[in-house]
Amino acid sequence: MEIVNGVLKKVFKEDINEGTLFVPEGVSEISTLAISFLNNLNTLVLSSSVEKIDDFAITNNAFLTKIVLSKNIKYIGNFAFNNCTNLREISIPKSVLKIGDGAFWGCSSLNKIEIKGTPEISKTAFKECPSIQKIVLYKNLNLKNLLSFENPDAKIEFENEIQK
Repeated sequence: MEIVNGVLKKVFKEDINEGTLFVPEGVSEISTLAISFLNNLNTLVLSSSVEKIDDFAITNNAFLTKIVLSKNIKYIGNFAFNNCTNLREISIPKSVLKIGDGAFWGCSSLNKIEIKGTPEISKTAFKECPSIQKIVLYKNLNLKNLLSFENPDAKIEFENEIQK
């Protein structure tokens, strides 16, 4: 794994243990193509220090089925998870401020999306995701954000979040 000044620059096949990659504490940003084209990656876990996923950072990982995003992530870049065709569900933490253009473009197996905050969502963020069946929203998103989801048959649920 190549990390420079808190920026993850490159992951190698050897960094993946039994299909799982843990991005360590101290990494605040994942750079373009840092975690891409890895055919042995099934699960990706981002440490709580990760705040930004750059454009095209985690693309074309055909066997990636699960992503655990950092609870402190603020930005998901353009085409960040482009063509992760076996990704099944994603939970977007409330810390996220923006989901970029085509962020999940071509994630053709994505069937459940959970959005816990009120991020700005690009109209193409979930383009070419025909399998979406369920969208769970925890706060009132601007209605224009719902245009980001292509499947008219997807069930949209609004959940109340209990404040403590």
